[in-house]
Amino acid sequence: MLLALIGLAFGVVMSSILGAAVIVVHPRWKLTSTNITLFVVGSFPAAICSSLIYTWIFADENRRLHSSAAVIGYLVTLLVAILLGGTLSTFIGRKLFSPSE
Repeated sequence: MLLALIGLAFGVVMSSILGAAVIVVHPRWKLTSTNITLFVVGSFPAAICSSLIYTWIFADENRRLHSSAAVIGYLVTLLVAILLGGTLSTFIGRKLFSPSE
């Protein structure tokens, strides 16, 4: 139970750091807690879906990745999914919750 909680905390911290980097680079977004929250909330479903799909395709029947290339591919796919899911949720959240200009 404690390991899962540590993993969740690590995931939130890493998503927040990646979200802050993406938000700083974007020309129209400001670094606010709302934008980081939107990024983190969107990154988790994307990470879960990416993990399920990758292990469904590349893992064996015991859901294990045996080669180091498969593990590195999993981590890269997870990073891309976090970036895409978080960016998409921040974009949609800003469109829905920002006042009309």
